[in-house]
This record gives sequence, C-alpha cells and structure tokens, in this order.
Amino acid sequence: MKKAESLPALALGATLLAAFALGGCFTVKTESEIKPIHITMDVNLKVDKELDKAFAGESMRKPQGQFVEIKDMMERKAAGMNNLAMLEPRDGASDDDRILIAETNERNMRRFREIAKSSGVSVEAVQRRQARKRRDNIPAGSGIWYQDESGAWLQK
Repeated sequence: MKKAESLPALALGATLLAAFALGGCFTVKTESEIKPIHITMDVNLKVDKELDKAFAGESMRKPQGQFVEIKDMMERKAAGMNNLAMLEPRDGASDDDRILIAETNERNMRRFREIAKSSGVSVEAVQRRQARKRRDNIPAGSGIWYQDESGAWLQK
C-alpha cells in the first residue's frame, strides 16, 4: 500500500475511534413532567356532577321544597351565603330563621362530607366549589348577600 492511499483510511479510522471513545462519555437524561391539570379538571367535573345531584332543586332561579323558604329568607336579607356555601344569619334574622339556617347548614355539611369522601378531595374544596356555583346563580339585582373568595360581604 502506498503512503498516500493509507492516509484517508487512517483518518477514517482515527475519527471512528474518537467517536466511539467519546460516545461513552456522553449521557442523555430525559425527564418527564406529570401535569396535574387534567387530574384536577377530572376531579372538579366529578365534584360538580355530585354537587348538582346532591343539591338538585336548590336553584335560586327555580327553588323547590324547603329551598323556597331559604330563598325567601335570603331575599329578605335575613341570611347570606358565605364563601364555604354555608348560610349565615344577617341583621333582622328571626329565631325561626336561625333555626332554619342551622338545620340547613347541618344537612349541607353531611352532603359536603359525602361528596368529599367519594371524590377524594377535602370538604373545604367541595364547599368552595358549591359556593362558587351558588354565587354564579344568584340573580343580579336580587340584593342577596354573599361572601366572595377573599371574605368580603357583597350584594348581587
């Protein structure tokens, strides 16, 4: 073999040897990130569905059953809804109003606990979802008292 012909072969061999030698020094690290938003959305949808089922008939627009009395009490401004979806007596609440508020809150807390347990979320998370749903359904101009997320009392 001539010296000139072996130079390209030698260069190719040296390049391959260097590539194999350096190839062992490189590491590739891949990381995957689990995005909880899908899980949160699925849980929220489940909670919303269970809240709708548990509180069917308790719409501010079309109240049914005992909720007719509760809506009337709220429209008289004897009660407001706090940011945990619980009723609170306001100025002018009668003793009967206070009894109805206590009974309603006790019944609602049982529902919230059941939904929280079946959904795997906290009771407070269920309450806040219900409070948000209720606030959104209070008719504008009704004067009904509600507490926003920050704790401030407002009227719609």
